[in-house]
Amino acid sequence: MKIDVGIINYNGGSELSECVKSLLAQTQSVRVLVYDNASTDNSIALLKNSGLDCKVIESPENLGYAGACNGLLENMDADIQVLCNMDLEFDPTWAENLLKCFDRHPEAGSIASLVMEKSGVVNAVGVQFGPDLFAKNEASGLNIADADVREKEVFGCYGAVMSFRKAAAEAAGKMDASFFLFFEETEWYFRHNLAGFKTVFCPEAKVYHERSMTTVRYSPRKLFYSERNRLRTAVRLLPVGDILKLPVRGFVRYLNMAKGGVPGQSGDGKKLSKIAICGALAKAWLQALVMLPDELVVRKRYRKKFGDVSFATKAILNKYRID
Repeated sequence: MKIDVGIINYNGGSELSECVKSLLAQTQSVRVLVYDNASTDNSIALLKNSGLDCKVIESPENLGYAGACNGLLENMDADIQVLCNMDLEFDPTWAENLLKCFDRHPEAGSIASLVMEKSGVVNAVGVQFGPDLFAKNEASGLNIADADVREKEVFGCYGAVMSFRKAAAEAAGKMDASFFLFFEETEWYFRHNLAGFKTVFCPEAKVYHERSMTTVRYSPRKLFYSERNRLRTAVRLLPVGDILKLPVRGFVRYLNMAKGGVPGQSGDGKKLSKIAICGALAKAWLQALVMLPDELVVRKRYRKKFGDVSFATKAILNKYRID
């Protein structure tokens, strides 16, 4: 099987070239594509001057992560396809181990890599959910010695690197470009599951990730997109009774999170205010409400394509629920 790896780039600087270099150094050859989301830095110039063998697609505008993923999928034709961030370093045997896992699991539509920091801290093993579709990365922040990193079935891939069969991507359809950032891969993997494809976590397929360079942890921007797109996905997939409970469940979750303390600053060192956080949440709920009629149309389309999505989604949530 051949592998196409598509990298989404936005102001990746020299990290982009290093990512491409690690892919071209694989023991199993891969074809590398780079989709640039109208970067304003010199990342593409550095890449072109490096002489590294890859295809560069330059967008005249920033289409967001989901839009860039769609642009890459349109240019991929290999049996195994990969979408990933530009701030990654791939272990030299990653592709080889990935293909072996696909061979071991012909029934799997997707294989999840072990994404971790070089210090040994795990980014994610799988994804778990609350009843309102609140998503949590399994084993996030744990040392690898304390995490369950055995080969096992999981909900889907961690968004930093997603590896799947071409057939699974075609069955799920395109990502929703209107999501722009965050939760797009989660909504997409719900569709993978609804189409009958499972994901297997492969601990031997190692990828090193020092967290995102283009999105900032704890920032109001990240909070806005995450919450808005979670709510939109919930309307598409959850039973009506659970949709009506979203405000109460959300309020309770916000209170519990606030009890743990609000971060004093975002991941880039900027000061965070409670007003900015509350404003981002209010904006997310307001936009989700405005988009409600459109989401109901999507819900109807999914029901026609996948069957009773509410029943199937409940089964998925029960299988991958937050303990």
